[in-house]
Amino acid sequence: MNITITGNLGSGKSSVCKELQKSGFTIISAGDIFREIAAEKGMTVLELNEAAKKDRSIDDLLDQRSTKLGKEMDHTVFDSRLAWHFVDNSFKVFLLVDTQEAARRVFDGADRGAESYQDMEKARAGLEERARLEQERFRMLYGIDYYDVCNYDLVIESSCASPYQIAQEIQRNFELYQQQPFPTKVELNLRRLHPSVPLADLEKRGLDTQMRQEPESGQTLCAAESFSVTRKGGYFYLSEDAEHERAIAAAAAGKVFAQVREIRADEKAQKQIRELPQSEAEKYAQAYGFDERVREPGYMADFSRIF
Repeated sequence: MNITITGNLGSGKSSVCKELQKSGFTIISAGDIFREIAAEKGMTVLELNEAAKKDRSIDDLLDQRSTKLGKEMDHTVFDSRLAWHFVDNSFKVFLLVDTQEAARRVFDGADRGAESYQDMEKARAGLEERARLEQERFRMLYGIDYYDVCNYDLVIESSCASPYQIAQEIQRNFELYQQQPFPTKVELNLRRLHPSVPLADLEKRGLDTQMRQEPESGQTLCAAESFSVTRKGGYFYLSEDAEHERAIAAAAAGKVFAQVREIRADEKAQKQIRELPQSEAEKYAQAYGFDERVREPGYMADFSRIF
């Protein structure tokens, strides 16, 4: 069985694939296939790219080659925007990153590609526009919604995790999926779940006892139990005391990811969220490393059909 990896612009796909390669996976990228086609046609990559703008058959050939390789290869990672759609019997992974972090990576040059921007805000706007145009193009050409998370087996956030950690979690889930396929699983960065209960209130209710209940494991980077969260203003909020306690316990045990079993975004759920002042968010950050940023993150992903 193979793995197909795609995701948001700036999500770090190539870096994650390099880590998976260290674990023994063969890596095939869309660029590799494109260069192979160019060589067969006696063209440079630049010449083939210009030709593809006018000739749809070149994209079709790229897609057909991906399908063919998917049938021939095993234990291979396909690093491609649309390999999930063309490679049969693959474990489909989508890397999620908030647009602020993606803009920072692109602006700083860590994931730059061909674009350059004057500042972070222009980088963010540019990435969002590229994503919108890409989504329209894929819908027109293939009749698919690229950002619908239901297309994938694992949606994993890369905003606050290293490529090594992401690769380890992908590999763990891949092995589980091979044993028993599961419906779409969403894993967000644990420390980006936003609190809605003052830390002092939780400490009064015996937080230390709850913290000891999270098992420590160097092999599993995901919290032991799943979470129900509320999406409001671009953030994923923890809403109940028990959710806060388990998130803190998992963070204290060194966990990186949190599987989400439910994302509520209805008006009733949003009204129940207590938005804490910056000072309270900073207490969580200082005590357990939670993200205290107040700016709206924003995610290019559609969760509407999954929960």
